[in-house]
Amino acid sequence: SFEIKVATVPITYSNYNSINSALNVTALSPGNISSRTISNLPPGQLYYMAIRTKDSANMYSKISPNSTFYTYAIAPDPVNSISINTSSGGLITLNWTVTGDDGNTGNLNPGYFRIDYSTDPSHSFSNSIYMIQISTIANAGSQQFYNLSNLIGNATYYATVYIGDDVTLYSGLSQIAQIVTQAYPPTLISFSNINHSSFTISFNADNSIGTEYYVQISSYSNFNVYLSSGWLTSNTITFSDLEPNTTYYVRAKARNFSGIETVYSNFGSVYLPKISDTYSPQIPQVNSNISGGIFTLFWSEVKQDIRSNPIQIKRYEVFRSTSITGLIEKIADVSSNTLSYSQAISGNYWYFVRAADINNNYSANSMWHSNFQEYVRTVADDNKAVVNIPSDLNNELNTQKMVLVLENKPEMEIGSVIASYRLSLKKNNNDVIYQDLSNNVTLIMPLSKSAGIKVNYKPQISYSQYDYAVYYDNGVEEVKLGGIVNPADGTVSVETKKTGTFKVRQVIRAQGFEITQTVPKKIFTPNGDGIFDDFNIIFENPEGLAIKDAKVYDLTGREIADLSKGTYNYKDSLMWNGKDKDGKIMPAGIYIYQFKAGDKYYNGTMVLAR
Repeated sequence: SFEIKVATVPITYSNYNSINSALNVTALSPGNISSRTISNLPPGQLYYMAIRTKDSANMYSKISPNSTFYTYAIAPDPVNSISINTSSGGLITLNWTVTGDDGNTGNLNPGYFRIDYSTDPSHSFSNSIYMIQISTIANAGSQQFYNLSNLIGNATYYATVYIGDDVTLYSGLSQIAQIVTQAYPPTLISFSNINHSSFTISFNADNSIGTEYYVQISSYSNFNVYLSSGWLTSNTITFSDLEPNTTYYVRAKARNFSGIETVYSNFGSVYLPKISDTYSPQIPQVNSNISGGIFTLFWSEVKQDIRSNPIQIKRYEVFRSTSITGLIEKIADVSSNTLSYSQAISGNYWYFVRAADINNNYSANSMWHSNFQEYVRTVADDNKAVVNIPSDLNNELNTQKMVLVLENKPEMEIGSVIASYRLSLKKNNNDVIYQDLSNNVTLIMPLSKSAGIKVNYKPQISYSQYDYAVYYDNGVEEVKLGGIVNPADGTVSVETKKTGTFKVRQVIRAQGFEITQTVPKKIFTPNGDGIFDDFNIIFENPEGLAIKDAKVYDLTGREIADLSKGTYNYKDSLMWNGKDKDGKIMPAGIYIYQFKAGDKYYNGTMVLAR
C-alpha cells in the first residue's frame, strides 16, 4: 500500500506522524501507474507532498523526497471605478465599487482594501506597495469610500485602490485617479512695519508652492469698501498710502490650481497711528429741524483744531442709533463743503455728527439730535448717562461755541455711590468751564451698571424711589438734590442749572415733604464772584405738594422778594439772589424765607453778607 501525506510545511521524519494522511492506496501491482484526486484544499496555497510504501510484512520504505505544488486561486478583478472629490483644504474622498472575491463575483468575507497615493506623477504603483490597508466585509458591487485628510493643500494627488480576498490574493492595477486638493485658508503670522500710512501682513498655509492668495483690508468691519492685493503667490503683502489714525480690518483667502477658492480667513485688525503733532478738529456745532417728513441736520464749518490751529476738513460723518446703547451706524460721509444732511423720517432715531481732517483726526461727537424729541442730548463717555438740553440752550451754546460734556468718574463710585458723572462746558479750544447754565437741563444717571437709557428696556432689578438720591458736589459739601427715580429703566433724573460733579447714592429718602438742606448753611455773598451768590433751599417733595407763597421778608416782616426756582434742582428747590422785586440789591442783614407746601408753612433765616 501507499501512504500519501500533504501539508503546508515541509514533511520530515520529525513531523511525519503528526500529519494526517491525505490518501491511502492499496493492492497496486508493481510497475502500474496510478492517479488519485485530493480535494477540499484551500486555494492559492503552497503545499508539500510525501509518500512511503508498506509491504505485506508491514515494513515501511523511506519517506520520498517532498514535491511541492500550489492549489489554483482566482484574485479579485482590478478596480476600474475610482472617483475622487475634494470638499475642503487637504481633504480628498476616494470612491469605488467592489469587484468580487473571485474576479467580479463573490463577497469579501473577510477581505481587504489597500490604498496607495502620491503627489509624484512617476510613482510606481503595485499592490504590494500601499499607504493604508483596511480589513473589511463587503458585498460584490457595493459602493465604498475613504477620506484622506491632512494632505498638502493645492497639490495634485494620484491614487488607486487594490482589493484583497481571504486567500489573500490582491487585484492588479487598473486605474489611477487624480485630483487637485483644495487649498487651505491662510492663517495670520503677524502685522509688521506699522506706521501712519502703511503696514505689512505675513501669513502662512500648508499649501503647495505657487498657491495664490487674495488679501483685503477695509476700515469697515463689513468690508463694504475695501482695498485688495489681487491674486498673488507671495505670503507677504504691504499696503501703503493708507489713512492714519484708522483701524483696518484684514481678511484673506486662497485658491487652488483648479480655481476653487477657500472661504475668507479673518486676520483681525490693525491700528495705524495718527500723525504726530496733529490734533482733533473742534466739535461741529449742530442744529436740526423737521419739514415735510424730512429730518435735516445742519452745522457750522469746522476750521480749527482743539488748539485753535487752522486745519483742513476732509469730510463730516453722520451717525444714527435707536438709543444711546443701541447699534451706532454711520449713514453718510459728507464732503467738507457740505454742511447739512437730510433723511426721510422712517422711524425714531438719534443722530450725531463728527468731523475728520485730512490727517484722519476725528472730532468728538456733536450733540445728539433726534427726529422725535424737542431736546438734544449729550451722551456720557460710557453710554449710560445723558443730559437732555432744551433747543434754545443748545442754540445759545452753539453761538458761544461751547458744548456740554458728560464724563463718567468711576474712581468716585465707591461705598454708597452707585454712579458718578462730571458735567462741564467745553469750548472749541478744549478749555473746560464750570458755570451755571442759563436754562435747566435734565441729567439722567443709571441706578446700576446694568441700567441706562434704552428703548423698550425692562430692568431685572426692582428700583424704589425711596432708595436712591442725586448729590451735587459744590466744592464745599455734597448737596442732596433727591431726583426722580424711574423704575421702568433704572435711572434717576434731576433738572439743574449746575455744572460739576453729580453722584447717585443708595440712601433712605423722605417719604413726606422735608427740607433737606440749605446752600450755603446761612451766609451767602451775592457779589458776582460765582461763590454762594444765591441762597438755595432744597427739599424732598415725594407727594408732589404744591409750593405756594414763597417769599423773602426782612426782620420787620416787610415783604422783600419772591423766592424763585433754584439752580440746584429746578423742581425741588427755591432760591433768592439777594435782590428785591425791582432788582435792587439789598443791604447786608438777616432775612427770613417762608413758603407753603400743601397746607403747611415752612420758614427759616438766612444771612446776606457784603
